Amino acid sequence: MSDHLRRICCVAALLCQVAGGCGSEPAFEFDELDLAGAENKLDEVPLGEYSIPIPTADGKAGSQDSKVNRFQIDFELFALVSPHQTSKLSEVWRRHQGVIRDRVIRVCRDASLDVLHEPELATLKAKLIDALGPQLGDDVHQLLITDVVTREI
Repeated sequence: MSDHLRRICCVAALLCQVAGGCGSEPAFEFDELDLAGAENKLDEVPLGEYSIPIPTADGKAGSQDSKVNRFQIDFELFALVSPHQTSKLSEVWRRHQGVIRDRVIRVCRDASLDVLHEPELATLKAKLIDALGPQLGDDVHQLLITDVVTREI
């Protein structure tokens, strides 16, 4: 075999090994989670913008030096639903907007400052799901709260 042909064979053998086509086991194997499709797509249905003043008491309840401060939370609320439920929930929002807004305001005003300051607002979302369940039904997968601003006023 000529020197040139020997080099070509060595390069081909090296490429074969690098490409993994020479019967070697792959270093990584896909499992079922890797091969599974993407999760179901959810649509966002807007449930209003809110700017809710919340009274908070400093000091002990009933003491004369107790001060009442006001705290405000601003946010936008969305319901996440399956695409085929979007129009139904939009209609529910149109018909029951006043009741839904009142319940959101009541839940926020009844929440503690700790709940309103949680990073992901998980407790507040759970309370809102419970309070809005009679109006929104079981089609809402979860709530999304965006553009959150909290401040003392």
